Amino acid sequence: MKKKLLILTLLMAVAIVGYVFSGSQADAKKNLTFNGIAYIAGHGGHFAIIDLRTMKPPSDIMKDRIVITEAGSEMEGIIAGMKFEEIKKGGGTHGGALIKKGSEKKMVIGLLNGDVYVYDFNTGKKQGPYKVGKKFCDAILGPDGNVYLEDMADGHVYVWDPKGLKTVDSMPVGKAICGIAWTHDNKKAYMSDMPAGIVYVYDWTTKKKIKEIKDPEMTFIHQIQMTPDGSELWVSAPNEFDPGLKPGTHKSQIVIIDTKTDTVKDHIVLPDNIRPHDFEFTPDGKYALAAARTYENDSLLVVINTKTHEIEKQVSACYSCHSKYGIEVTIDQGSPLLCGIEVDWHPAKKKRVIKGC
Repeated sequence: MKKKLLILTLLMAVAIVGYVFSGSQADAKKNLTFNGIAYIAGHGGHFAIIDLRTMKPPSDIMKDRIVITEAGSEMEGIIAGMKFEEIKKGGGTHGGALIKKGSEKKMVIGLLNGDVYVYDFNTGKKQGPYKVGKKFCDAILGPDGNVYLEDMADGHVYVWDPKGLKTVDSMPVGKAICGIAWTHDNKKAYMSDMPAGIVYVYDWTTKKKIKEIKDPEMTFIHQIQMTPDGSELWVSAPNEFDPGLKPGTHKSQIVIIDTKTDTVKDHIVLPDNIRPHDFEFTPDGKYALAAARTYENDSLLVVINTKTHEIEKQVSACYSCHSKYGIEVTIDQGSPLLCGIEVDWHPAKKKRVIKGC
């Protein structure tokens, strides 16, 4: 009898500990925050701002967004040399490269019409437009201090000098280039080709292609990001289309490439309403922050555990603000589409307000 009672007591203790542990895990996920501010480009011509220290959805039309230009759509005009219906000839932000030096904080922004703007966070003013390419997907700060803009219309990568405010080089790469990333030693560069579903590997010294990485689950890919330790390249593969821009039949996912062997090592299959477009990793590499589209009435900031590959948090990036102000999206079939994400991991401390003084 005593033995049975002891076993029952132990089982109850294990159950209680398990309940408390699972509860603490749920609370930890619920309260998951980071020391940073995320800026996410969108087709609406503005950046959504999410303070990662609170992880609250943007809700203030004045404080929680940066307006750069008018709205514009991705699937119009020219993509990979193919012509689509042109609804708007300009507008739509798609990616930005954050540049911080001392107290200076600026962002070089690529638009869907190939223009470039420079936004100054300290003054709230913008410079531009500078005519550079045709239809930009992302803007990435390169190892040489220049900004690399990937073009979805002509398949080039444009190199732009943020100091001289001018184009200094361009290189043809593929059909519709959407992202670029370098190994830590800068010996190799990876570039994603959206409709081709290929990640090109380049010798960065010679600027020559040395490999093409393909995978059956990369039918329509977007931007790419290197993990902080340089061991993996994460490829956004929402797979909205099959080859030839036919209706997509593959699951939305993240394809992970081993940068040592330049082969696909893993896949993270995602729900249908989470279509990743770009990533930023936390400095410790424990989490990936994905800018994802739902193709419904919202786009999301999705937090993914890089070890377990589980989704730990989702934050509304569009609907929370649109619904409050009665904003109706009239392009992209009524869906607010987000694109590139950039994070300031060293934001200025919030000013303390002392009441009664």
